[in-house]
Amino acid sequence: MPVYQKFYELTLEVEGITRDYGSDFRWLRIQLLKSSESVCANMTEGFYAQYSTEYLQSLFYCRREARETVTLIRYANDVNLLQKSVSESICLRYDDALRQLANLIKSIERKIHLKGKSKTTVYCVREGSESYEINPLQPSTINH
Repeated sequence: MPVYQKFYELTLEVEGITRDYGSDFRWLRIQLLKSSESVCANMTEGFYAQYSTEYLQSLFYCRREARETVTLIRYANDVNLLQKSVSESICLRYDDALRQLANLIKSIERKIHLKGKSKTTVYCVREGSESYEINPLQPSTINH
């Protein structure tokens, strides 16, 4: 899948750019590696899940881990471990991959809903291009 390939390439790049972190920032390297590798690992695990809902949950986890990675890359830039051009380039590519991931999530949600296997959900967190938005997924069944 193209979205998996993008995240995998980014994971390899994160591994490469963090090799020279000194002992003071060993924790940051470890955390960056864990979060970036987790995106691909969870996407693979979810892909082979028995149910679409399990796959969907794995993709939500991937999104969280990718966002954590972006935050850590920005932190590495702010403490002068990464050049601004490098961190901006990686963050832009993560944003592109996250948009692809959001489209995949929407597609799977649509399929689950069409097959009638979705739970009644009042609200769902949607990731927009700029920020998080709360949009109704289905009409509210709660009496206010």
